[in-house]
Amino acid sequence: MDDYLAVIALSGIIILISSNVIFRFVLNNPITWTEEVSLGLFIWLTFIGISSGIKHNSHVGIDYFVRKLPARIYHITQTLRLVIIFATTVVVFVYWGMGFAIHGVAKVTPVLGISYTFINMAVPLGSLLAVYHLSRVFIRKDRAYIHQERGLE
Repeated sequence: MDDYLAVIALSGIIILISSNVIFRFVLNNPITWTEEVSLGLFIWLTFIGISSGIKHNSHVGIDYFVRKLPARIYHITQTLRLVIIFATTVVVFVYWGMGFAIHGVAKVTPVLGISYTFINMAVPLGSLLAVYHLSRVFIRKDRAYIHQERGLE
């Protein structure tokens, strides 16, 4: 589901920005609201993309030295990494993100007048999807997920 939402958000950004370029430079009549909608879609793309990155184990990491460790120590460090990512996601992105979204009720976008709550809800919702994917890894005790980059399995 998160992959499809990310594709929809990215497609929307591309269509809106491209059409606004055409309207601005060819027709000399820019669309005023495309910047707000594109920014909102970009925020949604970012936080839904976090979930997709967690699901596919494709998030960025600099682990040259960690991959050189013996297999047992490597497994421990990778499990610890997942626990830290899980805890950070729950506390920072889900809990604080929900407060961030709730505080956006009074703030509205300048052109369309849309409440920032709709834009800011991407933070806790995308993070909840990431927590879901991480929980699946923990429940299945998915050693293949942990050792995917190293090729130990």
